[in-house]
Amino acid sequence: MPCDRCDESREKGFTFCVYCGEMLKPYPRSGCERCEECRSNGDKFCIYCGKRLIEEENTFLKIGFYVGLVTAALLSFLLLFEYYVALWGIPQVLPHLPDYGSTMIMVIPAVINVVSFNGVMSQIYYILLVIAVTISIAIYAYRSFKPTIFLFNGNDKSIRDTAFYEVCVLFSVLFFWELVYLLILTAMGIDTGSLPERDAWVWMYELIEASVWEEVITRMLMIGLPFTLVALLMKQEGKGSLKYLFGGMGFNKFTIVLIFFSAFMFGAGHISGWGWWKFFPTFAFGLIAGYLFCKYGVYATIIIHFLTDYMSAESWLFNSDASIMTTLLVILVSLVCVPFTYVYLKKGVIALYNIFGNQSRDLK
Repeated sequence: MPCDRCDESREKGFTFCVYCGEMLKPYPRSGCERCEECRSNGDKFCIYCGKRLIEEENTFLKIGFYVGLVTAALLSFLLLFEYYVALWGIPQVLPHLPDYGSTMIMVIPAVINVVSFNGVMSQIYYILLVIAVTISIAIYAYRSFKPTIFLFNGNDKSIRDTAFYEVCVLFSVLFFWELVYLLILTAMGIDTGSLPERDAWVWMYELIEASVWEEVITRMLMIGLPFTLVALLMKQEGKGSLKYLFGGMGFNKFTIVLIFFSAFMFGAGHISGWGWWKFFPTFAFGLIAGYLFCKYGVYATIIIHFLTDYMSAESWLFNSDASIMTTLLVILVSLVCVPFTYVYLKKGVIALYNIFGNQSRDLK
């Protein structure tokens, strides 16, 4: 509604009132190049084109932010607990590996065995997997430190664009819809099978391997490597382009195509061992992992994969049949994070429109 100071802006010849944003005279809605000038002056609206410059966050979005923040904190504690169990399991896993052996796979999209080895090499491989998870958690914590300090100082903007926040929120959203999907399949009488009976040390080994190696072959090799080669050919940053192998390159048309390709291959790779029904949830996971890889790097995808695969850590540690507390925690945070489904779908649609609608977008 017009305010009592509109006439003041009108007398100065402004198109819009700088106090309430009311249009004072017609103008062509083609945007302008003076929005930054008005923003630097502290204006809420551009006095030349009327664009809102300072978004006032509504109550719903503010509540959603704090829900996501609490979710990130709770799931980060769960992540640390799972990591503790992974370290606790080292002396249980190592003695068995020389005879059990290891096999490194590729997805084309069928799963093929590339190389198998046993003995000391298998133990070294396992230790390297644990180190990879350790480094990922260290980077996860380090890159969350400054945004957390800013948060305590009243600036909550920077923490929203951290793996600490987005990994946990996206994990919760994915878990909720996977649960709904499985309930629908069960109601339809479709058998989704169950995990085979194996010793706890086998699961601790195979699932930490999946958390790291599957991210290497589906995110680094299928997104990072092609992007790195293109960047080198286009001489974007010379040798500096090699850093893109580990992700964090941002988004453009090429990376979007690679994300979908990687997600498809990741989903298809699970069909032979699980059945056709497994494709859809793993494809969705692949899209989320691809997004995290391009925005943050491979450490974020290892984190979300490890957080997912090690949810049985509670049962391994306490030698129980089920991870009751872990399951209840994850279901709780998943339920409260359901509205983020709309937030990320909207964000994805807008991003795709901007990327594919802008022909002059840079590689970065």
